Amino acid sequence: MPNALTLFKANTVISDTWLQAFDARTVAVQGNLVIMTPNMHFVPEFHHFDAEAYDDTFCHAACIPRKESFPCPHPLHWAWFTPTPDDLKPIPGNSFPVGTLASDKVDGLQSLFKLAEQQLRDYRKVHPDRGQVIYGRLLSLRHAVARLKSHPLTFRDLLIFITDAQRLFLDIYSYFDWTLIAQPLTTSGLRHNVRGEWMGAFVQSSDVCEKLFCAGVPVWYVRASAYIPPSMAVVEPVLLTRPDHIIISMYAEGRKVRPFEVIHRGPGGRDHHVHIRCLYAGTTHLDPEAAIPQPSSSSNPSAKVSSLGKAPSRQKSKPKHQPYSIEARPARPALSGESRNKWQDPDTPYLPLLNLHWEAAMKIAIKDQSRIHTPYVIDQGYRFPEPALLIGPKLAERLQVYLVNWLACRALWVGRVDHDPPRTYPTPQLWRDFLGSVPSAQPQSHREKDPDRKGLTATEKRKQVMWELFGDDVLESQGDVFSPDGVVEFRGEQFSVASLTNPSALLAQKVTWELFELGFRYELRDLDRHLAQRQWRDDPAGREQLLHGIFPGDAGLVMWSEPFPSEHYGLWDNTLQGCLPYVENFRRLLCDWDGVLPLLVTPLTLDNFTDTKSWEVKRVVTAFYVQTFFDHFGRPPIIPHSLPMQS
Repeated sequence: MPNALTLFKANTVISDTWLQAFDARTVAVQGNLVIMTPNMHFVPEFHHFDAEAYDDTFCHAACIPRKESFPCPHPLHWAWFTPTPDDLKPIPGNSFPVGTLASDKVDGLQSLFKLAEQQLRDYRKVHPDRGQVIYGRLLSLRHAVARLKSHPLTFRDLLIFITDAQRLFLDIYSYFDWTLIAQPLTTSGLRHNVRGEWMGAFVQSSDVCEKLFCAGVPVWYVRASAYIPPSMAVVEPVLLTRPDHIIISMYAEGRKVRPFEVIHRGPGGRDHHVHIRCLYAGTTHLDPEAAIPQPSSSSNPSAKVSSLGKAPSRQKSKPKHQPYSIEARPARPALSGESRNKWQDPDTPYLPLLNLHWEAAMKIAIKDQSRIHTPYVIDQGYRFPEPALLIGPKLAERLQVYLVNWLACRALWVGRVDHDPPRTYPTPQLWRDFLGSVPSAQPQSHREKDPDRKGLTATEKRKQVMWELFGDDVLESQGDVFSPDGVVEFRGEQFSVASLTNPSALLAQKVTWELFELGFRYELRDLDRHLAQRQWRDDPAGREQLLHGIFPGDAGLVMWSEPFPSEHYGLWDNTLQGCLPYVENFRRLLCDWDGVLPLLVTPLTLDNFTDTKSWEVKRVVTAFYVQTFFDHFGRPPIIPHSLPMQS
């Protein structure tokens, strides 16, 4: 097959300063396409290299910095940092392959956030009415770094979220380079020196080629060979430069191959830009063409392939949980394993006391089945084990097993619910089957050789239940979550399994208090995603920020590793000034739901937030939430409880 070396003659006499936008400093051939550049010394392979096809909506992508231009120890080198398994610090007392990112790596990614934050601050000093889109991406970057700092993750998830944080930073950084440096030069009419530290872009328009050339942006002009003028000056014909740093092998953990999902397949351009700007986990089912219409033109050679940008429908990918989708609704209103009255707590010393406002809201809720919105649109399953289920066993040894099983899998499940929830949440019966499982008493090999056994062994039943809950994150083990001689951890404290034979009421209250809190947070998230779909669609980063603003801390909805609180905080802070911002955010969130009460329409400020106002607003928000939840879930919500007494 002919290449540029045989089709074009080099003319080394021509100086780079003489070249115009449609001359070739270097030129290469790819199939029936000729790719030339007036300002770079190499030609990358079209559609398969770092440079992206230019699109007006994402024009700043041409200014993404090159990795080679910012090696370590340059501050920007963190934008291309690739973690190793050693960077995942395991969680003590945990039987699953889950951990947190090493603190020095978190600090490196945090430095990228601080740099982007300073860039936005400086930009808004000059342009106070601009940069709102970038502010949303900055919020997403802050949450991405906070997730890596404090969320429990598998190594596979760690790779995904580090990549997402780096992509967000590069998007922000390139936006400012384009807006402040490149874009003003595109209309100057003068040629400027090329900035080789930018990634550049492929173009198929002569106007865009000339514009980027004048601005000093690396540019590669792609044309069919039939449209190459004989007068085009060529300094050097070259062979295509192909990437040597892209990993194309299947991702594997041990002996298990776990390939990542396909985000995009096909030519570059707008479709590709849209897909790669979605969070990797849970977004591959979206069709970006529904959000950003594709221009159609018979004269555009790429028009026929624009629909190929998304992964083909025949590609089988991991089914993603959609808590507000029709597919997620249960087949019947009642969940297996339900029997007791769930509108009130059982009488036990192992549960913390109910908050007065929430207790009143549960009592006055209208429990008429005719209020329930059917068919069910939101998954009714429990995001976390019901706290009452955890302390349900009457025998001390069974209570120990339930408690230890939960503490052993707690970190993994918290991470799963936050960023990669199952397609349908577990029923109370599935939680009971898992929490009640006990370690095996004999080695796996001995049981497998028993020719007379019938049906599943206890170990096989445990492994089946674990697989239903944790999927590919189950270890290649005998199906045991903990060892009788091992330890488990809770909020920085380690407990031997043996010491939990008769757990203290205080420890049980702390564990169940956290379950109440986690259950409330994630049920609130799923209900809001259903009732405020327009807000999540129009400003997902802003809506997520509002949701997270209801709770203290920088970890979003996640809570698992920080020291156990010693006093009421957040919504239930003992001072008006302390609880005001959280109550106000909760009020703002509920105002976008149908049927919101008039009392919640007025913003809360330091001037109008009195003791009386605080009591009234908290009474109304709790009652409104409980009733709305029942109307859509068909069951009582998991609600926050008072902090356990330390005495």
